[in-house]
Amino acid sequence: MPSSNLVCGSLVFLVALASGGCGKNPVTPTPVNVLSISCPVAQNAQSLDAAPVIVTYPGPTVSGGSGVVSTTCTPTTGSRFPAGTSNVTCTAQDDKKQTASCGFQVTVTRVPRLSATRFVAFGDSMTEGFVQVCRTTTLTGLDAVLEDMAFLSRVSELRPPGFSAVSYPVKLQAALAARYAAQSITVINEGNGGETAAAGALDLPRVLNNDTPQALLLLEGINDIHAGTPTQASAIPTVLSSLRTMVQEGKRRGMTVFLGTLLPQRKGACRGYDWDDNIEDVLAANTQIRSLASSEGVPLVDMYQAFSGQVDTLLGADGLHPSEAGYQKMADLFYAAITQRLEQ
Repeated sequence: MPSSNLVCGSLVFLVALASGGCGKNPVTPTPVNVLSISCPVAQNAQSLDAAPVIVTYPGPTVSGGSGVVSTTCTPTTGSRFPAGTSNVTCTAQDDKKQTASCGFQVTVTRVPRLSATRFVAFGDSMTEGFVQVCRTTTLTGLDAVLEDMAFLSRVSELRPPGFSAVSYPVKLQAALAARYAAQSITVINEGNGGETAAAGALDLPRVLNNDTPQALLLLEGINDIHAGTPTQASAIPTVLSSLRTMVQEGKRRGMTVFLGTLLPQRKGACRGYDWDDNIEDVLAANTQIRSLASSEGVPLVDMYQAFSGQVDTLLGADGLHPSEAGYQKMADLFYAAITQRLEQ
């Protein structure tokens, strides 16, 4: 018997009859409409005090399937999610019982908060926010220092503290307010151009009484060193004694005190007075300021280390005061120290 007859005599024959007889191609089955589901991206939410929060997320995207397709997600959108990371599973099913599933995560983080919200930035023109260029006068040495300090004193009388929009306290408050949006953050600029650490130590109690801060940002002493030209090193003991007095005053009032090191200066610049004796006296002063922070147990904000090697960009034209980028760097450094020490 021919092989074709054998085929027609088999089970295939029944299929062939349905399609019109032996020797014809069988009917191709209707392709299944595959069901698929795609979940939304991971969701993030914030919670005060780590309490569960309601999270509303977009529904999954479904394609394919036959007839009516239903979807379910567990936990459902609008559920309360605890702090931490939770898994959500979504499933789709069509009329032919085809199913497809996907998943994503919902992460709830605690809203960051600070244990102190009211800060006083205390210091000299570095805090007040001076950005200056060199004068055309040719005064040198002590005459230049005295003339410059007199100029700063006159300018300081003409404008109130906090006037400078580029000062680090202004930039710092903006950064803190952005991160700690659930709190009202205040950074008061009490910079006083030309002030020495010795004068600051006498004035600080008045400032703290008036401003009632919870934390003190302290950066002062360069004017004491400049006043010692050409033997700036002789002023370092006065700087350290004054800073210690101010640190202890803040601690006595229950404040967190952040102590900054002195900034470097650009050698050869019109106000790079630290180099008038050809010795970088700021370097020796900062060694003792670091020791002071350690012995008093207060956070150190190492301005010198961050500025060193970048004085051409972080210092202004006068080689003494920061550029706007430098003031931003100062704000960034205090911001990092504050978040590390005070964030809850």
